[in-house]
Amino acid sequence: MIELNQVDVQFESDKKIIHAVRNVSLKIDQGDIYGIVGYSGAGKSTLVRTINLLQRPTNGTVQVNGQNLLDLNPKELRTARKKVGMIFQHFNLMNARTVAGNVLYALRSSKLPAEEKKRKVTELLELVGLADKQDVYPSQLSGGQKQRVGIARALANDPEVLLCDEATSALDPKTTLSILELVKDLNEKLGLTIVIITHEMEVIKEICNKVAVMENGAVVEQGDVVSIFTDPKEPLTQEFINTATHIDQALAKLAKHPSVLNISEEDTIVRLSFVGESTNSPLISSLYSKFTVTTNILYGDIEILHDTPIGNLIVTLSGTTAQRKSAIHYLKSQDVKVQQLEQIRLNNQPKVVSINREKHIL
Repeated sequence: MIELNQVDVQFESDKKIIHAVRNVSLKIDQGDIYGIVGYSGAGKSTLVRTINLLQRPTNGTVQVNGQNLLDLNPKELRTARKKVGMIFQHFNLMNARTVAGNVLYALRSSKLPAEEKKRKVTELLELVGLADKQDVYPSQLSGGQKQRVGIARALANDPEVLLCDEATSALDPKTTLSILELVKDLNEKLGLTIVIITHEMEVIKEICNKVAVMENGAVVEQGDVVSIFTDPKEPLTQEFINTATHIDQALAKLAKHPSVLNISEEDTIVRLSFVGESTNSPLISSLYSKFTVTTNILYGDIEILHDTPIGNLIVTLSGTTAQRKSAIHYLKSQDVKVQQLEQIRLNNQPKVVSINREKHIL
């Protein structure tokens, strides 16, 4: 559906070359909800604009539906762009036009009869839940309603691809969820391929089936969401996921908790990650009967990503070194990922827990 092959984007500023996008290759299949996540300045917005050539790459190729957009003449490119809708962080609505007028404007070059255009605008506003707002002006709408107008406008020319550039960043959490639910519904009803640019892994977790993580213009990791969430390879990906799963917040709170600060030499703090059927097994309760290891649960959560249960626990394991080592080997044999957490020392200022790689366990 969408293939970016070795895409580079360079800008010249004050006689310096700025590499906004570095050698990025992505394949986005028909019907994907594909997330591209990264901090500000990572190059993700520049990258997404190459998909409809609002930003022409310095090097590489951009293919949409088998067409190399860089080979198209201006007229052919205008036609191709109609099949790629786009919604923005700050809505980009025209305040002097009504809601219906904003959507109708997207059809200005359409050859549809006037009545057909009017009917289509009405249908689109019904689709996004704004059937009663046709004659209202943008200044009278909430942020979520403005974004729904933006979505209706982006759908006016029956696109096959919808690009969402930080489309929920200006919205509160509740409104964000409603917009994401709408986008997901459009993906299912219309068969849209959707590309979402965001700096929030929560958005990726909520709606995407695939994700690419960007840093300094390059894609450092990519894959399906379940695999990335359960087995991230890169430190930046781990950082995003720890934030999205609230592990970072839990660790910061636990670092100040007396029960954590008073651990003994025979205690180990670990993070246990469960995937799929492992979440249903009573593994924790079996550690004492099998290895005489006492387990104290400090934090836990479970989520469902694409029908796959994913759980996280932060626990202390109490027992001798040999007992704890045996318990950890047992957990790993049951497809539980175990990560040891650095012990916390009380030096007036609590030290935030950091995660070591799995290979350093005992």
